[in-house]
Amino acid sequence: MIQATARILRNVIEVQVGDALWTGRPIEAEQGGLGRRLAALFSTEYHLYRSGEPAEPPATISYRAKSDEIRIQTGDQSWKTRSSAFGPMTFEYGGLTYTIHERLTGRFAILQDATPVAVGQLGYRSCVVRDYPAELETFLAHLALGYVVRTLTWEMVG
Repeated sequence: MIQATARILRNVIEVQVGDALWTGRPIEAEQGGLGRRLAALFSTEYHLYRSGEPAEPPATISYRAKSDEIRIQTGDQSWKTRSSAFGPMTFEYGGLTYTIHERLTGRFAILQDATPVAVGQLGYRSCVVRDYPAELETFLAHLALGYVVRTLTWEMVG
């Protein structure tokens, strides 16, 4: 199970991936100064640090509200979701196209063709993903952080 939760007072997003705890920090918070710390409260770009892997560069996850797009960059690889006005969100990973069907209740399913590969639930500043294959775990952990950033962005503009 993957669980991403925003810790607003600490200005981080914690991502529990199995037994590991990863930490998402706004990019602006990594720079000094009070102005940067205030800007970090409204950030839509985060670095995701994996615990126990300090040598690995952080992944960058960002959300673009105008296009309703989550972008994930790890090293030289990058992915982004695509949204349409009335259709589901889609993304490509490993040469396959996946579709995310969301419900108004916050529940969602990730499908590859018509086959469900994961299910999830959006909560108040949180995202849980379950029942996924092991090869998608890292990608879905990044996507879960992106969903929390998306939710936080909607709270700011809504």
